[in-house]
Amino acid sequence: MTQPRKLTRFWRIQTSTQAFLFLTPALLLLGLVLLYPLLNTLWLSLQHKVLIRPDRDAFVGARNYIKAFVDPRIRAAALHTVVFTVGSVGLKVVFGMMGALLLNVNMRGAGWVRSLYMLPWLVPSIVASLVWRWIFHDQFGIANAMLQSIGVPAVNWLGQDATAMVAVILVDIWRGLPLMTLLLLAGLQMIPRETIEAAMIDGAQAIQRFWRVILPQMRPTLIMAGTLSLIGTFNSFNIVYVLTGGGPAHATEILVTRVFRVAFQNFNFGYAGTLAVLIIVLITLLTSVYNRLLNESGEEVQA
Repeated sequence: MTQPRKLTRFWRIQTSTQAFLFLTPALLLLGLVLLYPLLNTLWLSLQHKVLIRPDRDAFVGARNYIKAFVDPRIRAAALHTVVFTVGSVGLKVVFGMMGALLLNVNMRGAGWVRSLYMLPWLVPSIVASLVWRWIFHDQFGIANAMLQSIGVPAVNWLGQDATAMVAVILVDIWRGLPLMTLLLLAGLQMIPRETIEAAMIDGAQAIQRFWRVILPQMRPTLIMAGTLSLIGTFNSFNIVYVLTGGGPAHATEILVTRVFRVAFQNFNFGYAGTLAVLIIVLITLLTSVYNRLLNESGEEVQA
């Protein structure tokens, strides 16, 4: 009885060794592409490194991190990031659920409607941002032309603090809403039809079916789609930079655009590395919360 166990253990060890050997090229490539830049950025964040003043390069430890926590521009950029991310993701979840409910019908041509609905997400973000920048132009834009046609005065959409942030959020919603709707539609179609029919037989109205039947079973999908959208919106550099460049007067500057400004306009790569590490930490925390909430919701559904 002991010899078969030894043979089984031997084959398991040999199989594991072969698996690691086959995975070695992929692991090395992953380490080269992912791990090395992360470690290099972490090391860079501990240095004072300004490209135009190489004579002042030095190891400063946590000084850059202390500077980041007391920097008023970083605090303002963090606040703008929260407003931009929460506003955009929240509205995408609400309108995405509405779109999913409307598209969850069996009718002729529904596949074509869903395909056309995905077009904004397929357009490259830079191209979409350039088009919307022209739409929001204060003199020649379509948005102001439509307002003036109904007697409303023109608005300097991208030149005022409040309207610039609203415009940036609207563009991000326009581009991210199709993917959010598609994810929620997939979750909606996974709900057993018998459950909804049983609620209808019990006399539940449409709103009651939504709040008591559909929404609880959609919780795992809502957590997944909302968190992925939150991470993507948090790093939405192209839309903000092309539309406003972080202006006017830094009113729409978020953390990722601030990193770009510090690194490639001020050439302060040490401080930019610090900000990049802080962004990575925040995104890692968001991902951890996402996994925890998703696992908990999955356990609740199984229970």
